[in-house]
Amino acid sequence: MKISVLIILSCSWVVAATCRAALSLSGVGVAATIDFDSTVVDVNNGSFMGAGFQPVPSAGQLDSDSWAITGWSDGSLAFGGTQVSANTDYTRGGSAGGVTTGGIYGFDVDSSSGVNRAFGVQPGGSDWAPGTLTLKLQNNTGQILTALDLAYAVYIRNDQPRANSFNFSYSTDGTIFTSVPSLDLTSAAAADTSPSFVINNKATTISGLSLADNDFFYLRWSGADVSGSGSRDEFALDDIVVTGVTVPEPSTWVAGALLALPFGVHGVRYLRNRKRA
Repeated sequence: MKISVLIILSCSWVVAATCRAALSLSGVGVAATIDFDSTVVDVNNGSFMGAGFQPVPSAGQLDSDSWAITGWSDGSLAFGGTQVSANTDYTRGGSAGGVTTGGIYGFDVDSSSGVNRAFGVQPGGSDWAPGTLTLKLQNNTGQILTALDLAYAVYIRNDQPRANSFNFSYSTDGTIFTSVPSLDLTSAAAADTSPSFVINNKATTISGLSLADNDFFYLRWSGADVSGSGSRDEFALDDIVVTGVTVPEPSTWVAGALLALPFGVHGVRYLRNRKRA
């Protein structure tokens, strides 16, 4: 009996671990944050040092259960895959910027005030031009999420005479992605005289969802050449913050509760119609 219980518990743990293999949204209104400096379960192991990707990451690596990547001459990274070979696109190491070799780096985007690591990308002629970075997350709130609040930072080191894009899209199935033009970002074609990492803060609310408990969701950042010639600027993704939101159906509203101001004209119209009835 003890052996049977142990087997059941072990299997349950394996199933739970498999289901949790993504950035977890643990509660409605609870922010899930990735800063690439500290460990996040199923996302990264400690400060990201550009040391590669695998399902059980070592220190300085990212967890491939949550990350998929395309566009590199050394091949793509599928969810759950492994890219840890030294001196490849996926293992360019840590840097404060000013690199010339295409690949993924653990960029320190603010070395003047301590170390601030970020997911760094140096595009090249056959590297990430175009390419994608996809982050998988999972609804573990126990409720249906109807929206996601998203914020993140993109650092650009505009040190080359070429413009490149760093745009955002999302998906509920990991296949069909919806772009968000308001988050599009393109580096300047003319290089800065004294280049340094410059922050661009981005935020949006992804609404109209019906994300059931345990369902996955996908965030994607895409890059491509836009204009100019020669080498390409450096980019770094940092401080990703995702918060699950649940908006109640009109039938659950309490009449007169703040005149449904959070729900706009539709909420006000609902209360007026209810009053007439």
